[in-house]
Parts: sequence; structure tokens; C-alpha cells
Amino acid sequence: MRRFWKRMERLAVSAFWRVLALKARDVTAEVSKRSCLVLAPHPDDETLGCGGMIMHKLSAGAKVEVIIATDGGASHLSDATRQTSRQALIDMREAETCAACAVLGLPPEHVSFLRFPDGDLSQHAMALRLRLAAEVAVRQPDEVYVCAVQDGHRDHIALAQAVRELAAEGGLGPAEHWEYPVWSFDFRSWRPQGRTNKAGYVIGVLRMLRVLVLAPVFSVSLKGAQARKRRALNCHRSQLGLLPDEPDWPGLPERFLAHFFRDRELFFRVPPRGGL
Repeated sequence: MRRFWKRMERLAVSAFWRVLALKARDVTAEVSKRSCLVLAPHPDDETLGCGGMIMHKLSAGAKVEVIIATDGGASHLSDATRQTSRQALIDMREAETCAACAVLGLPPEHVSFLRFPDGDLSQHAMALRLRLAAEVAVRQPDEVYVCAVQDGHRDHIALAQAVRELAAEGGLGPAEHWEYPVWSFDFRSWRPQGRTNKAGYVIGVLRMLRVLVLAPVFSVSLKGAQARKRRALNCHRSQLGLLPDEPDWPGLPERFLAHFFRDRELFFRVPPRGGL
């Protein structure tokens, strides 16, 4: 029975992506010429959620800046076989991010790291908001991109909420506010804690339907750029289970990654007063 519900969850997530894609308005040409600041909760989210968009902007000559909020050091923290120290993993993931962004066309001087503790971003909400306000004020981007508030990971939620609060205070200035889904393509983001199987599935699907009905959805074309985006993601070896010194580390499952290598990337436009 558990296997049945897992299959149903995978089908629901796949359908969620497809309906979003059908609903989305293509804004590739519109956004490509506008400068942006990409805010990612962890190293690799910048490539997963925005890799294609970053490539389009750089190709059009637009200025792109990427900021990673956490240090990424909690990855595989509970793995009893882990040989890599936390600091070594932090250093490794920063290097992986710079390598991935270089594949996308972004030089390392345009990639910054705030180094808040991975997994505990919500415990630094005030400091995070102050740092983000300062970064936006210095860079003055036309657009700000951040992970979707619907993403179930606690760091994703904390970063998305911080940007929404900053926007409500006027801290984004005239910049347009966009969110990109990452863990929204994992059903665990929708299923309430402590609820599994039928009840959790029904509640999760209802939450998905609410977003499908109410959220303004847009897309950026990834046609012809999937292979380059894949090369960029491959730089995040620690997250793909590709480290020779950590052969037992699990990587992100291909079923999950497939959502980020289809023919478009998906984004939610957040209205000035917030919302979905």
C-alpha cells in the first residue's frame, strides 16, 4: 500500500509541473534583458531553479548576481559513513557553486556566500533580512529571484519569507519579485507533517490545486540549453553522489532532477502585496 501512495504522489507532482507549464506565459524575451539578483538557500538551488534564466540574461548582456544564503554544511550530516568534515564540505560546495555558475557563464566575482548555518536559517531571520536589504540596496537589480515559499524545506521557506517581508517593507525597491520552485516538485512539500497515505495525499493535492488556480505562472525557455544546464549541475558533485571519497552518499534522485531539464523553467510572480 505504501508503494501505491508513493506512486500516486509522483504522478501528482508530475501533473503539477505539467499544468503549471500549460498555464505559464513565456517571458523569455521580456526578462532576458533585465538585471537580476538570484537568491538561493543552498549551493545548487541557483542552477536547479534558474540556470536557464541566468544563461539567457548573460547572453543578452544583462547583469546577474547570485547569492547563496546558507553554507551547505549540513548536507548528509546524518550519514554515519561521512568522511568529509563540515568545513571541508562547506568549502567544497562553494567551489562547486562557482564552477557551476562558470558553466552558465557567470564569473566567480558575481557569486557571493552569506554562510548562514545550513538547516537553521529561520533562527537568523533578522540578520538575514538585514543582509538581504543591504545586498539589494548595493546591487539595485531590476528583478529579484528567490526559492518558492511553497518549497517544503525549512531553509527555502525561511529565505522566501524573508524576501517577502523585505518586499512588504519596501526593501526590494522597484525590483520585480519572482519565486522559483525547487522542492515544490517533491510531494513532501505538500503533505502535512504527521499525515501519510490517503489523508496526506488528499491534503497535499488540494494544496497543489490552490497554487494551480491562484498563482501567476511564467516560464523561461530551456530549449537547446538543457545539456549546458546539466553540465552546470554536474559541478555540484557532492549533491549528485559523485564524490570518490564518499561512495555511499546518496545523490538527488533523477526522477526529481528531471523536472529541471524539460523545455522550460517555471517561475511565480509575486505581486507587490505578497500572495501565493
